[in-house]
Amino acid sequence: MNITITGNLGSGKTSVCNELKKYGFTIISAGDIFREIAAEKGMTVIELNEAAKSDRSIDDMLDQRSTQLGKEMDHTVFDSRLAWHFVEKSFKVFLLVDTKEAARRVFEGNNRSAEVYQNAEEACIGLKTRARLEQERFSDLYQLNYYDAGNYDLIIESSCATPLEIAQEIKRNFELYQSQPFTAKVELNLRSLYPAGNYNDMDLGLFDHCRLAEQKNSASLCALEPVSITVKHGYNYVLGAPHSVFAAAAAGKVFTEVKGIQMDEKAQEAVMPLPEDELKKFEQAGQFQYTCNPAVTAEKSGYMLDFSNSIFCG
Repeated sequence: MNITITGNLGSGKTSVCNELKKYGFTIISAGDIFREIAAEKGMTVIELNEAAKSDRSIDDMLDQRSTQLGKEMDHTVFDSRLAWHFVEKSFKVFLLVDTKEAARRVFEGNNRSAEVYQNAEEACIGLKTRARLEQERFSDLYQLNYYDAGNYDLIIESSCATPLEIAQEIKRNFELYQSQPFTAKVELNLRSLYPAGNYNDMDLGLFDHCRLAEQKNSASLCALEPVSITVKHGYNYVLGAPHSVFAAAAAGKVFTEVKGIQMDEKAQEAVMPLPEDELKKFEQAGQFQYTCNPAVTAEKSGYMLDFSNSIFCG
């Protein structure tokens, strides 16, 4: 069985694929296939790119080659925007990243001539524009919604995780999927989840119990207990007692599975940003520091992925 991997612009797909290669996977990228087609036609990659703007057959050739390789290869990772659509019976992975973090990565690591920005804010606008144009193109060519969360088997957040951690968790889920296929799964970074209530409301007994359980479960970087969340002004809030989130973080876990995203009015009203001193208590419990505090930082864009029509969003 093969893995197809795609994701938000700036999510780190190439770096993750490099780590998956160390686990014995063969990596095939859309760029590899494109260069192969260019060589067959006696053209440079730049010349083929120019020709593809007016010649739909080049896109068709790329898609057909992906489909054929998907049938011929095994234990291969296809790093491509649309390989999940063309490679049959693959484990479909989407790398999710906070838009603000993606913009920071692209700006600070800017080495691509097509992405020259003056600052992170300009990069953020540029990424959103590219995502919109990309979605319009995919919709016109293939009549599909690339940013529909329901397309994928595993959606995993890369905002606060290393490529090695992400690759390890993809591999673990891939092996689980092979033995017992699951419908879909979302794993968010623990550091991207905020508490909805005060620290004194957290059951410290349950916190200690969960932390010990997490420490014994060393085979996974994902917390034992899934959570339900709501999203407000671009920030993720844990609904219900947050002890499992901070216990897992304190035990060195990186991700937690999200079993539901509630966007109703009641869920929205239940969460409020905490003042700095209150949020600090949670940070000390989880032994990490948030990148920003919703109480003092402006509204964020959140993720460029639509959960509204998926099984996750209630």
